[in-house]
Amino acid sequence: MSNLEYNGQVLTNTRRELKLKIDDIATELCLSVQQVQAIENNLGAFFHSNKLKQAVIKRYCRFLNININAVITQYEIDTTDNSFQKAKKDNLGKSFKKYLYIFLAAFITTLAWKFFA
Repeated sequence: MSNLEYNGQVLTNTRRELKLKIDDIATELCLSVQQVQAIENNLGAFFHSNKLKQAVIKRYCRFLNININAVITQYEIDTTDNSFQKAKKDNLGKSFKKYLYIFLAAFITTLAWKFFA
């Protein structure tokens, strides 16, 4: 898993150019002022994972209307996505089989009822 690398100074400079206060950003992004300050100062505090911080930085970039790649230089790669997708696919296959068996049972019951009734 790679580490998240980003330049919070770009966010700070853009926010100041737009004459926005940290309070405005915090309110708009549903964050605390401390979380916004941590992002702008490249601090690791206030976020449980780099993946969460990366998502917040992307939202912040969209709000300021700046290119995400100008801020995030190295993305956090989530290796759990592949195993989750595989589990989801396996589960979907089981659900499909279950409904196929129910359909076949209903179909055979209907045929039997029509022939013998």
